[in-house]
Amino acid sequence: MLVPGLLQTVEYATEVIRSVDKDVTEEERDSYIEVRKARQEIFTRDNPPQYVCLLDEAVLRREVGGPAVMVAQLDKILEMNNPPKLTIQVVPFSQGWHAGADGAFNIYSYPDPMDLDVVNLDYLDGALYLEEDQPVGRYQLAFDELRATALASRQSMELISAVKREFMNRA
Repeated sequence: MLVPGLLQTVEYATEVIRSVDKDVTEEERDSYIEVRKARQEIFTRDNPPQYVCLLDEAVLRREVGGPAVMVAQLDKILEMNNPPKLTIQVVPFSQGWHAGADGAFNIYSYPDPMDLDVVNLDYLDGALYLEEDQPVGRYQLAFDELRATALASRQSMELISAVKREFMNRA
């Protein structure tokens, strides 16, 4: 439904937080944004983790904060895409209903085989973490299916650029 926090601009994040919690104070909002910015620093490390992000095309087209905010957000996505370490792919509308249409999820995998993979599901008031083999396996299969239906990274960047131009024409 949204650009993941690890890829959000400050302006996009501000609008998302404001939309989700109408009662958030400016201080709380700023705190949330600082946490997002701090988490994004993981990609500036000497040896950043591999990150694969699959976005539904609707995420690109859903206007958050107006055309100028969307242009800046799409620019950031285009700049951050850096396969194989940080790969962003789009699942186009043409795929119809897909394995991720029921909701967003994150899978955290670790290099040490003794560390369990974890699935994270965010919801309005918190998050759920799944560690058991069967549910984690279902989400890994869903991720693999999504990745197979997603546009290649290069095609995804072309689509994102085209959507950005549409927002630029409206700004």
